[in-house]
Amino acid sequence: MLILFESITGYSLFSCKEEFTHSLLRKDFQNHLSNYDIFFQNFKLKAFAPFRSINHALKECCRISSSLTSEYLQSFIFNSFYLFRENLELGVIDARLAININKKIIKKVISNDEILELSRGIRLHFEKISGDFFYRDICKAQLGVAHLYSQSKMKLNLEKTDSLVTQSNFLLEQLDSDVNFFVMLCKEWYTWHFPELINTVKDAYLFALVVKLIGNRKILTIKKKEELRILVINEFICEEIIQSSQTSIGSKISISDILIIERLCSLIINLSEFRNYLNFTLCQKVSIITPNLNEIIGENLVAKLISKAGSLKNLTRFPASTIQILGSEKALFKALKNKIKTPKYGILFNSNFLRGVDKKFQAKFSRYLANKCSLALRIDYFSNFSTKIYGENFNRQLKEKMLIMNKKN
Repeated sequence: MLILFESITGYSLFSCKEEFTHSLLRKDFQNHLSNYDIFFQNFKLKAFAPFRSINHALKECCRISSSLTSEYLQSFIFNSFYLFRENLELGVIDARLAININKKIIKKVISNDEILELSRGIRLHFEKISGDFFYRDICKAQLGVAHLYSQSKMKLNLEKTDSLVTQSNFLLEQLDSDVNFFVMLCKEWYTWHFPELINTVKDAYLFALVVKLIGNRKILTIKKKEELRILVINEFICEEIIQSSQTSIGSKISISDILIIERLCSLIINLSEFRNYLNFTLCQKVSIITPNLNEIIGENLVAKLISKAGSLKNLTRFPASTIQILGSEKALFKALKNKIKTPKYGILFNSNFLRGVDKKFQAKFSRYLANKCSLALRIDYFSNFSTKIYGENFNRQLKEKMLIMNKKN
């Protein structure tokens, strides 16, 4: 019996004694297989066809992984059997490859558990056998071709990957949660010292900047006042902050607390800036992946829909009714359990269209909006070229529908 063995170095044909193949059921077979001396007595390398280069090895590996026979493999098997002039069986590990070889070369090709076990023994000792004719390090060669093979199998377009949108959306939600928590903590901590500031400065990002600049309100120097005017821009608010700092009813604060609050403010500022940058990049990705849907509901809602569905491919499989209530799963299951009215909208409720429609028409309009979103999704996913013409037309139709419903009211 001859066994075809594919390696990173090339194709090999090993002959195996028949009495050794019949000893598969014996208890000591595995020990004999792992012993190189016994293995060498029963197996002989009959023919070897080396790969000409790394690119050649990569092409042959791709063909073998698809269970296809190349011209190089066919000529090697045909010439080897012609030299032996024996009516031998050919053992192949892959059953589909064995069928294809049998079609191309009319020989008896088999693939079973015996061939699998015998090939495992060849693989175990192949490095020692190949040391005589393969001058390179076989492990390094395997690693190099493995990297090239993996890269060739990856069909990845970074401009069309919705997984990046999903991860960015998850990170954005986590950043919003963290920033809100830190801002709440900073306000509670600093209001013991300067409680009037929280009513004067409403924006969280600006509040962190002002607190970091002022620090201890009792040490508000002329330089800090000038910087405060530049920071706040509004002269009226700046004067109000300066006056309230002089007449504040807040308590004293230690230097260690001021340092902690300043570091907390720095953390809020950095996270807010990173959050804005992440949101900007997310909008760019969404506008590339789903330009038509982006025209209808905006980048943030598109990212939430893709994240909720898991991928853009999963989202295109959903009917319009599922897209309509996506994000309200808890309310849906609760309604089904208690046999009450099911929710009529989920994530789409945050769209500008639904907010502009009267409440009694929101359920009807949400279904119309979900239909347009479903159409835009399929156009974005299955079209070969990127365009937002359909999204602009859908947007115009939605606005007309919204005006008609509002007139009915």
